[in-house]
Amino acid sequence: MKKRMLMIADADGFWTMRLLKYLILPQGYEVVLFPIWGDGGKYADFYRENNVTVYHDRHTLPVIGRIPRVRMWARIMLNARKLIQMGPFDVVNNCYLSQRDLALGDLVARKFGAHWVVSFWGSDLMRSSPLALRRMKPYLKRSCAVSVHNQLNVDMIRDTFGEEIAQKTHLLYFGQMGYADIDRALEEHGREKCRAHFGIASDRFVVSIGYSASSAQQQREAVAALAQLPQDVLSRMTLVLQQTYGENDADYVRQTREMAGRLPCQTVVLTRFMGPEESAMLRLSADVFVQSITTDAFSASMQEYLYAGACVLKGKWLQYPQLGEMGIELQEFADFSELPGLLTRAINGSIQPLGAEKRALFPQLYSWDAVRESWLELYEE
Repeated sequence: MKKRMLMIADADGFWTMRLLKYLILPQGYEVVLFPIWGDGGKYADFYRENNVTVYHDRHTLPVIGRIPRVRMWARIMLNARKLIQMGPFDVVNNCYLSQRDLALGDLVARKFGAHWVVSFWGSDLMRSSPLALRRMKPYLKRSCAVSVHNQLNVDMIRDTFGEEIAQKTHLLYFGQMGYADIDRALEEHGREKCRAHFGIASDRFVVSIGYSASSAQQQREAVAALAQLPQDVLSRMTLVLQQTYGENDADYVRQTREMAGRLPCQTVVLTRFMGPEESAMLRLSADVFVQSITTDAFSASMQEYLYAGACVLKGKWLQYPQLGEMGIELQEFADFSELPGLLTRAINGSIQPLGAEKRALFPQLYSWDAVRESWLELYEE
């Protein structure tokens, strides 16, 4: 008899889709997906083709809808009742945590005695308010297991929630498929054709900043720093701004593009969704990737740029113990005023990309084949 899983996650999320595609569905789970932020249909074809049932919350709550906390709890109870009717479930997995979604997972898991796994995905732990974290704590205590994706997150769990919750916290990495995509794109297209796909000449020095339109990427601040480079250097450079998702401040995005447009370099702004092949081609196009996001677990995009052969310049505030364990030390800047100097060193060859031996460590350690068993042990404890 097939095991059944309720996944409470972002239905339009890239990582939700990949977790299902490369881990959960191949294990034979029947899956019901509860969308935590609604379902925009981004992966509707994938869900339909793989018999994933996507739940749709159609409760209108006309009378109490004006009282936010009452509305939230009423919706939790109504959705829990509907999900229980869709049961039973052997496993309930909350992906990206909030009090609201944990309360829903708790009700369904307790009804069926299901194995309840709750997974912090990064910003839900690192950027949530102290009040939001306090409201999560009772549910974390009742869960069967907690997962995080960075050793620093394990330490934060201990500091924030205490030893009891830390003891059942597991460090799990998302498996990456981007490495294989990069190998395939390099073999089929080569770097020159990858650049041409984005309208970039082969002789340009390509600097890619960030990987989403979120203001947390600090693209505007990085672009302002680039303006301090000599004009003749900028004239030989192509600046790439990936803004394909995650916009949270339209004025910030507009200002960033206007600032970039005033520079004497070629600027490529990417706004439409890119699939795996096109993402791989972008990674292969870059000479430098600037990682200036405010907080980060262990960015898949950064890993892909390193694997593709780009030099990565990162903010000093970002800590990646995983890279230290691999013997990789990145050039970093404590302030954006230091970025032009680092870029100058990268342009003149003083900063080099990783060698083949270091790049080969990424698929050895972080591909789905490498991390699959640790995930399955968590689900099947």
